[in-house]
Amino acid sequence: MFRLRDKSIGGGESNPVSRAPNPLCEGKANIEKKDILLLGVTVTLFGLKLAQVENRLFDNIKKTKSAFPEETRIMEFGLALMRDLTQVTQDAVNDYKKKPNLFANHNLFARNRQLLLNAYFCVLSSSYGTESVILRTVLENNNLMRLFNKNPQYAFEWLSKDMQNRFPQETKLKYGKSGKHGKTYSASLVRKHVFDESGKEKVRNDIKQVYSELCNYTHPNFFGWQELVGNQEQNEIILNMPKFISQIADKPIADMLFLMQLSFKTFAETFKGYLAGFAVQLKEWQDNFKKLIVRYIE
Repeated sequence: MFRLRDKSIGGGESNPVSRAPNPLCEGKANIEKKDILLLGVTVTLFGLKLAQVENRLFDNIKKTKSAFPEETRIMEFGLALMRDLTQVTQDAVNDYKKKPNLFANHNLFARNRQLLLNAYFCVLSSSYGTESVILRTVLENNNLMRLFNKNPQYAFEWLSKDMQNRFPQETKLKYGKSGKHGKTYSASLVRKHVFDESGKEKVRNDIKQVYSELCNYTHPNFFGWQELVGNQEQNEIILNMPKFISQIADKPIADMLFLMQLSFKTFAETFKGYLAGFAVQLKEWQDNFKKLIVRYIE
């Protein structure tokens, strides 16, 4: 009933590393040929008409990785770990039939995994406005996951009617008494329910502040898109692509690290009984995150 057909969501191949070709066993000619092919793909990423944009893109990537080597490494480590973590859903799938929050949060984590991959590309290319648009959704998904863990009935009502029908009668009677399906929840309502205890008022306000800042890029106001404005003599011009400026990059990088950490936290809360095989990797991520994030705390 709850078979995971999509391997990219349900955990991927069981041992993708063992299937990768060993470069030491390949001839030099084959390696050089692959390098040439990869170079060809890179140079024509957008086509000749967008060559100027493409050049700026790769220049920004080079400068970002050079200025923030530790940050970009931990982001890439985190993205790879997110892909590996979805393997635990294969072990938990038998519990999905009685825990709608597992079913729903598996879906939301897979979404965040892809969203953060795209956000990372935006960080590298100095497209911070677009990164913030993406990260707003990541934050909403994380808060929603925490709501579903707190009250699985919200998760059940969030699912479509078709998805609800995949649950056994016992679960439908327990969580489906309202008859609601495909329900949506506003960001403010989710925050109110997730952080309703008096001791969590500061956390709720902090999350609200982060959300409001990310909204500056989503809403049609000018505040969030000043990175696209440059100066040419006495005139302001709209740039084809943002230029990398280290001081401007600090906050978007901190936002990316924070939202990735929050994604791990909500996933661990959901699947805490199935993470023993990833304890070392999760601790390594957490330790590196703590070392780096202090640089960005005022």
